Amino acid sequence: MAFPSGLVELIDILSQHGVEQAVICPGSRNAPIMLAISRNTAIQSFSISDERSAGFFALGLALHSKKPVILCCTSGSAALNMAPAVAEAYFQEVSLIVLTADRPQEWIGQWDGQTIYQERIFGAHAKQYFSYSTQAHESSDEIWHRNRIANDAFWSAFSAPQGPVQINIPIKEPFYPEKGAVLPDSKASRKIQKWITPKSLDVATKTFIQRQISVSSKIVITVGQFPLNTAIQAAIATLMKKGIPVLADSIANLSGLAFDSHDLILANTQSWEALQPDLHIHLGKSFVTKRIKQFLRSNDKKQEWQVNPHPQALISDPFKGLQHVLEIDEVDFLNELSLLNFSEKQEAYFQTWKMADEIVATKRSTSINDWNELGIFQKIAQKLPSSNAEIHVANSLSVRYLNWINFVPKGIEVFSNRGTSGIDGCLSTAIGAAQDNSNLVISIIGDVAFHYDKNALWNSYVPNNVRIIVMNNHGGGIFRNLEGAKDLPELEGFMETQQVFHAENTAKDAGINYILVKNNHELLQSLDHFFQESDKAQLMEIETNSNLNAAALAKYMALFKG
Repeated sequence: MAFPSGLVELIDILSQHGVEQAVICPGSRNAPIMLAISRNTAIQSFSISDERSAGFFALGLALHSKKPVILCCTSGSAALNMAPAVAEAYFQEVSLIVLTADRPQEWIGQWDGQTIYQERIFGAHAKQYFSYSTQAHESSDEIWHRNRIANDAFWSAFSAPQGPVQINIPIKEPFYPEKGAVLPDSKASRKIQKWITPKSLDVATKTFIQRQISVSSKIVITVGQFPLNTAIQAAIATLMKKGIPVLADSIANLSGLAFDSHDLILANTQSWEALQPDLHIHLGKSFVTKRIKQFLRSNDKKQEWQVNPHPQALISDPFKGLQHVLEIDEVDFLNELSLLNFSEKQEAYFQTWKMADEIVATKRSTSINDWNELGIFQKIAQKLPSSNAEIHVANSLSVRYLNWINFVPKGIEVFSNRGTSGIDGCLSTAIGAAQDNSNLVISIIGDVAFHYDKNALWNSYVPNNVRIIVMNNHGGGIFRNLEGAKDLPELEGFMETQQVFHAENTAKDAGINYILVKNNHELLQSLDHFFQESDKAQLMEIETNSNLNAAALAKYMALFKG
């Protein structure tokens, strides 16, 4: 039959490795790949028309399942539209296997339709690149080569640090099997298994840690973006009790266990000297705000470690003082640390952080009743579910508000696309993560990010466990809070992305229940039932004034500057 060779085997091998989900973008050149995926009964397939949204939808699936997800598109600019999601997956270390259909090599650069240069199209943002032949060379070497590529692609994506890979697949016509024909059986599919041994502490590393701890009296641990991990949480709680201050972002998933008000504490620069460590230990990825980076960068006398069992090839040194990278499991490291004895001065150092945190906690507990985003986030926080829910927060102001107030209930996992920190795809990621998910999936997103990604709702996969909160200040409100930007005459015309749209029509088109809120009374009334079980997804649009938001935030931040 007329069907490109090797595609059934490719998908079969990925399936044998445990790949269970695929996102397919409609097209003609990729139709044979689509058939090989959709007719594999072990793989759940989703059809998403917008390639940019599809990429982030796949990212959400992978974040939820913790398994690689196939992402498939046709030839031409389709793959370019997936680039933002691929870059995000690379920096978040999420496994995507991107199958890009292509024209045959001889037609590249020959003005053939829907043809661009697709080899290594994602550049450094794909961990590996593979070219997969579908020529009908049924030699043993050809079969062996295709088997090897399929296995290599899976392990490249799945081996730590995880990330996206591209398999470019040139396909000649005809694309489709004859009417009524079945796809060919898989021939000689061979799964190659790797055994991955966790990296643990050896005697030399333990000795180094013990020696350095014994001569340090101001030890601080910082935790950037990190998935919810109960073993990490338990270890952090133990270290806090032993007098080690732990500073964590809202996206570190340590709510209620660590000092999460570091950005407000450090707003008072007069306190920096007393709070500076002599040993700084970092876990996880990046921080949302720059103040903690500035604080730690200003101390060139400290010793600095990074604990990362699977670092990328390039050294990450965001605090400009890195001396040791410990490639060991974070839980093993923290548990080893908790067994050690610390200097008597360490307790005094811990109390300095604790007192600063308590002062901030008193100030930020002040109820804000004026109609502005800060007060709105406070009221939403009071109504959030305490269990069986997860939060997907968009970039710009939304994720920062989570750091500025005590927003996240203990045990609720927070996700955010902080790999590249872009506004593209924030909603699509949440919709992808909501699939086959028993949790309530709460997306908190600004109006610009929402409209930029509203094709996230242009599909038939928006389940009733989704709750979307759109903070509509009719523009990019974050720029009104940035020194230098807020006073520019070009602010309104070129920086704020001013827009007059609402989300109502988008919600109606998607079959989602829509609520518009314009004051505190309507907000509290709507929040009473918004997070309850429903037969449809819910979208609440909260309309505010950007100038009033900026003024309220400036007044609030002034409380902490000392």
